[in-house]
Amino acid sequence: MLDKESITPYQIVGEELTCTIDMHRAQNEVALHDTVTGKTMYGLDSMIEIFAQGKNWIKKPLQFPLIYLPLKQLYKFITYNRKVIAGNAPSPAEDRVCEPDFNYFYRTLFIVFTALFTGLVLNSYTSHITSYFGFTTPWFVEYIICFGQVVWQGTMILLWSRKNSWDYLGNMSAVSTLGGIILLPLLFLNSFFDFSGIVFLVYFMVVVGIMLLEHLRRCGNMNLGYLPTVSWLSFRTVVLGIIIITFS
Repeated sequence: MLDKESITPYQIVGEELTCTIDMHRAQNEVALHDTVTGKTMYGLDSMIEIFAQGKNWIKKPLQFPLIYLPLKQLYKFITYNRKVIAGNAPSPAEDRVCEPDFNYFYRTLFIVFTALFTGLVLNSYTSHITSYFGFTTPWFVEYIICFGQVVWQGTMILLWSRKNSWDYLGNMSAVSTLGGIILLPLLFLNSFFDFSGIVFLVYFMVVVGIMLLEHLRRCGNMNLGYLPTVSWLSFRTVVLGIIIITFS
């Protein structure tokens, strides 16, 4: 059985184990090393092994191809984007870095998925605000805004710091997802209490404030300064003005 004494952080794995573990692969996939047999499992296989501790009956269903293959893609989707999901500051140069390799496919998938998710949430959420002020917008507007922001910010970051472009877009997408998740509780509660549009507006402003602070923090971690945040706010402000003029 695994316990706290069995777990060793990647950064402090002893030299005696680095010869038997693929340390580069372990950056991307959690490694589970059996010190008795010398066998090492990685990624989803190691997670299944850990999850199945004390309940071996669950291993075979999880290893069934129709379940295993989607789980493997989900695992890769998360692990290759965990750096931007967490939004942590870079590790000191002298440390053994445990950061996943950059993967164009999974980063692009992450950006597209988060834009779709955020657009879906905002499409439902903003309808309560716009109806309160006496106008409506087409269902596709929020999706255009979310993808438009990716294109706009992507263009801006290429001008300011090309080397950080993909990391920035990943972090920006994570911030957007965070905002979408925080909006969900009010949408859920509205099913029971039918809140006024002003409640949705005030709550939305609070969430935007949280997103702004998180965006600033992540830009600071990437040494990008305030320009990306100014650009982010400028885009949203201009779009808001266009929506009000066009649909009100």
